Amino acid sequence: MKGLGQVFKAVTSAMIGVGKREDLVKDFERTEKQGPWPYIIVGLIMTIVFIMAVIAVVKLVLPS
Repeated sequence: MKGLGQVFKAVTSAMIGVGKREDLVKDFERTEKQGPWPYIIVGLIMTIVFIMAVIAVVKLVLPS
């Protein structure tokens, strides 16, 4: 489960635009071993959740 947590951390920091160079090197090393699919899947899930959150906030703020 630590690996999945690290993937979430890496994708979150990439979406926000912050991160350490050491973490980036670790992510690239992990990608070489496992492939890019965990990062792609988590990135898609987090993007969908973000879009749904924005839509929910807009619906909440704007009157019908």
